Amino acid sequence: MIRIEHLHKRYGPVLALDDLSLEIPRGSIYGLIGPNGAGKTTLLRILGALSPPSEGQVWIDNVEVTKSPAVVQRKIGYMPDFFGVYPNLTVAEYLKFYAGIHAIRRRNRPSIVMNLLELVDLSGKWDTPVEFLSRGMKQRLGLARALIHDPAVLLLDEPASGLDPRARVELRELLRTLQAMDKTIVISSHILLELADICSDIAIISAGRLVMAETASADRLEEVYMNMTEGEPSL
Repeated sequence: MIRIEHLHKRYGPVLALDDLSLEIPRGSIYGLIGPNGAGKTTLLRILGALSPPSEGQVWIDNVEVTKSPAVVQRKIGYMPDFFGVYPNLTVAEYLKFYAGIHAIRRRNRPSIVMNLLELVDLSGKWDTPVEFLSRGMKQRLGLARALIHDPAVLLLDEPASGLDPRARVELRELLRTLQAMDKTIVISSHILLELADICSDIAIISAGRLVMAETASADRLEEVYMNMTEGEPSL
């Protein structure tokens, strides 16, 4: 589904990704784990054809990202680690706005929006201004926005950040539902326990390099991750 070969990304003298190679299977929930600054967001932005690599190649469904970015972006739903609020829009208006950006036919927008709001459990908030939603509700709305054009791949950057325990459980259940709908989900976090119990596969990244990548096993991953982050109390 996603193949990454010898990826490098430089920002001036800073090497954000350093010869990173990885394969992400179709239909997986694939976790990218690493401390802040490890290169996770940079990798997601390259996968989403939002930032070109300095070296290396990425294929999504056999489409090379840098050669056909528009084709790739139709396959991708990207949810960044911040939420852009349009304070004068209601929840439904917000999604209809993004449906227009994706050139979805106007007559199809209301049904698509209501189906997505039901999926993310926000049907009762359709006429609520976006700025009045809780953090957890905004995350679910952001996920609905990423799904508006029915992409095959979801790229989620720290989606559980700042959520309370109940909202984290709701997010995990929603991700399992999306996986059952044949979506491939790539999700980043700097907290191992957020992802260990939901991901089918996990890669650990540090300083832009791949430390390990294998089928998720909480005990094994915790051992490797603790050794990697020893002496970093913020994690």
